[in-house]
Amino acid sequence: MIVRKALIIDSPWIEKILTGEKTWEMRSTRATHRGPFALIQKGSGQVKGIAHLDSVSGPYSNAEIGQFFHKHHVGPSIYEQADYKWRYAWELSQANKLKQPVDYRHKNGAVTWVDLDDDDATHAIAIQLGAEIKNAPVDIPPSTSLAKKHFSSNHSTMVPVAKDGSFFSPTCNRSGTFTVGEKGNEVRFNSFSEALKYLQKMPTAKWRRPNSNGNWGIVSAREWQTMDEIEAIKQ
Repeated sequence: MIVRKALIIDSPWIEKILTGEKTWEMRSTRATHRGPFALIQKGSGQVKGIAHLDSVSGPYSNAEIGQFFHKHHVGPSIYEQADYKWRYAWELSQANKLKQPVDYRHKNGAVTWVDLDDDDATHAIAIQLGAEIKNAPVDIPPSTSLAKKHFSSNHSTMVPVAKDGSFFSPTCNRSGTFTVGEKGNEVRFNSFSEALKYLQKMPTAKWRRPNSNGNWGIVSAREWQTMDEIEAIKQ
């Protein structure tokens, strides 16, 4: 699994996340990213681990923040300050500490999210993830032949199908991410399975996919079908 997104987190919060003690990262805004991301210790120049961003909740009042102390570990001496603004909970899971921290190239101006476009860093992280997270979903690069291969072990998987006959599959992976959701409020996932789960929760599934000319655009689901049904129609 190649992780291309990283979040800068200060101490002692990053250590608490990596030990599993802290599952809510309190932030001042919502986040659109879902799925795996790397954890960078602020000021270290290193990736220390990974986690999954599952959802975002809030904003929370002081009383509510106090009720959920066991999730975020932010004490009243912090959240009762007049200028405290970190009232959104970024809900995390699957936190894992890397056995060896990985150096990365920090872009000027990056203060929250960092795009990991350093292949040496992403490959070093991937090697450790392969050893430590054996059941993590593996993203599949675009290819017209990969959809059938990906579903070969489970043709009963339901996927959304658009009016033009295109359907959501691993071929919708663009530069390592799947983009789903309403236009202007889209969410990106590194994992096909996580993106599919998000689509299943939408009133009308919408995702980006390449057309026959290779241009990427948003399509809406007309119906949901299994791979067996899709293959039968195309034959």
